[in-house]
Amino acid sequence: MDKLETLVLRAKEDVYTYLQGSNFSKILGQGYDFSELRTYESSDDIRHISWINSAKANELYVKKMHEERELLVNVAMLVDGRAIIGKKHELFSHILATLAYSAIYSNNLLQTSFFMGSEFKSFEAFKNVERLEMILNEFFSIDPLGLALEYDKIQKKLLNIEAPKSLFFLVGDFLDEIDLSILAQKHELCVIMLRDKWEENPSVGSDMALVNPLTNSSINKTLSKKALRYYKERLEEHDEKLYAHFDEHSIKHVKIYEKKEAFQKLEQLFYS
Repeated sequence: MDKLETLVLRAKEDVYTYLQGSNFSKILGQGYDFSELRTYESSDDIRHISWINSAKANELYVKKMHEERELLVNVAMLVDGRAIIGKKHELFSHILATLAYSAIYSNNLLQTSFFMGSEFKSFEAFKNVERLEMILNEFFSIDPLGLALEYDKIQKKLLNIEAPKSLFFLVGDFLDEIDLSILAQKHELCVIMLRDKWEENPSVGSDMALVNPLTNSSINKTLSKKALRYYKERLEEHDEKLYAHFDEHSIKHVKIYEKKEAFQKLEQLFYS
């Protein structure tokens, strides 16, 4: 069994175990789950009248119910050279598979898009598992080394996707500044930050050959303890600024380091 098959099976197991019978969104309307009991209004459908409650109160009452509806789930993957660090590329694929199977298993439409450095590819919405498997294979085959994202163009490209308001997942490492303020106005936006723990607490031996993963070029510098400490401080400042941006625009966000914690962390986006 290859790595992709293993990742997909793990994602399916999580989805089928934890998401049975669930849906991402409910609207008020005709359905199965009770929402409220209120007095009858002339615009109400008489089929919603609760005759038992109306008889007891000697006044007409209607039951309003939650109704499940088809939701558009949008997943955009931001991939650059840093995805080669540790097992991040596998983690990217696992998160994509988990979100995608969750959407399709919940009978929702799935729309996906890939940022592969400066290249952008978008797929039309679908509900077909065979179609999903083709897309997962295409994503897993991406070679990230040497890819650099154009963060200033990401929001504009995503806004150009012809799609109604959706549950929108943006998946990346978010090690660069990004503005998502307008995208958050159009969609219910969730950011999933994928990091390798080494990125946040790096240690470099004197005999290690360093390569810039965004350019695939050698780094001919020795990183001292002082330089590494400076990097960690700047990264902490960057993340604090990023979180403030998310909070200001009501963008849900979570950070994931390993596959084994993925589903538990993803649940936080829905139940926090």
